[in-house]
Amino acid sequence: MNKQNILFGALVLLTFSLNAQINYPSVEKGMSFKSQDEKVKMTFSFRVQSLASYQNDLDGNNESMNAMVRRMRLKSKGYIYSPKFEYKLELALSNRDQGNSKDASQVSNGSKIVLDAVLKYHVSKNQQLWFGQTKLPGNRERVISSMALQFVDRSNVNSKFNLDRDFGIQYRLRQNIGNMPLTLAAVVTTGEGRNITASNSKAGMAYTGRVEFYPLGEFTRKGDYFSADLVREEKGKLAIGSSFSFNQNTTRSSGQLGSFVTMQDSLGNTSMLFNDMSTLFVDAIFKYNGLSIMGEYVNRDLKKDIRGFSSGTGFVGQVGYLFGNNMELAGRYTSVNLAKGLAKTSNTTEYTLGVSKYIVGHKLKVQSDVAYIDSESAAVADYRIRFQIELGI
Repeated sequence: MNKQNILFGALVLLTFSLNAQINYPSVEKGMSFKSQDEKVKMTFSFRVQSLASYQNDLDGNNESMNAMVRRMRLKSKGYIYSPKFEYKLELALSNRDQGNSKDASQVSNGSKIVLDAVLKYHVSKNQQLWFGQTKLPGNRERVISSMALQFVDRSNVNSKFNLDRDFGIQYRLRQNIGNMPLTLAAVVTTGEGRNITASNSKAGMAYTGRVEFYPLGEFTRKGDYFSADLVREEKGKLAIGSSFSFNQNTTRSSGQLGSFVTMQDSLGNTSMLFNDMSTLFVDAIFKYNGLSIMGEYVNRDLKKDIRGFSSGTGFVGQVGYLFGNNMELAGRYTSVNLAKGLAKTSNTTEYTLGVSKYIVGHKLKVQSDVAYIDSESAAVADYRIRFQIELGI
């Protein structure tokens, strides 16, 4: 039995040892356990994404095909001793989910199984302090769960510029300015990404902040953080957000992600290179009666122009409409202007058309999309076809 299963089993056994009351699973809430004194509550859920994809260039000379379990996750959330002490755990079990060799030496050559392990302390009704490893409050597309996407996967803008996860402390605030809801987040993290065990010799940190406005009021069922207007908003709802991150003395090509940037001296000794990285996101989402529109802009700057570190700009815009039979048709435009430090800037543009059938919302759905990909680094444009089934509770 591997260590993921052992951990999951131990959590279940712990729950039963508390003389738990069992709430049987639903597709919305998973399986819940609560102690008789109601001091402990745990909810368990899982999800699986099975993906098949085919890609080739227009001349038929660059063929590739993949079929895999794209994501498989085990999740637990709840509280311990009091609803004030909330927690979230999430484990990645598929090989594709656990990263690659780019940072093997920095994670003790282990698999990056742990996605989220965070304690959320409710200071008051509208204020929380988080401590641990979890997503940073970066671009909206990244913070939206991969389970709740409008297409088979996130865009190329997110792939190149997102902040991903990190370890540190987060302050979250939600309040109203007049009748308009407002959310704020202020975060200090290590800046090196998830599951890092090696130390940063220059002790650089990352500082991230986000503000978000809801001029037309709050979305139904937190619809600002899942794609598609599955609840069919009766009145138009709009969220406008902006995030800024400053990653000081980062050693990775994309901040919390990417390869560690190194150099060799004349004697063959390898040493880390460091850089300061600033990333600005501006995003918005609108939903009304089955229509959903979302857009993001990102700009990333570097203090030093060093080969290997990434900078540039990106834009993604997407629109979808949910028909009465819960079938959705969506389109997406993506543009990325990326530089790898001292290298020529490369522009990539994608046009994607997607179709989704929501059988039980985002918990059980079938999705497919087709994309046209035009990159300056390739002599001929590519096309890509993907098909995916998602199942979860």
